[in-house]
Amino acid sequence: MIQFPTHIDQVAALAEVSELRHRVISHNLANANTPNYKRLDVSFDQQLLKAKRERSENLSLLPTVGPGEAEAAGMDGNNVDLDQEVGKLSENSMLFQMYSQIMASHLDSMRRAMQS
Repeated sequence: MIQFPTHIDQVAALAEVSELRHRVISHNLANANTPNYKRLDVSFDQQLLKAKRERSENLSLLPTVGPGEAEAAGMDGNNVDLDQEVGKLSENSMLFQMYSQIMASHLDSMRRAMQS
């Protein structure tokens, strides 16, 4: 069995977090007109930075979904800002595309090495 390098596992984990973040942002957008809806956010980046600072190889970091940053709520109690959510969705899409390209490039390199 081929053992993948740990950085590929890390990129795969980042892609999974990106997929979760995409679903959460889509959920926020779908509820933009729901009275008293409070936006949700995925918490993962701070855990990752902390693990990197501590030089931890802990790959069991788990993203959590919870209340987003305290935004000013509108008159209906909803705090979803459409422009901000669309911007986050665009940023997240670019990150997911980057992770996918990194993984595809690595797998292509492995395929070429096995054919040699």
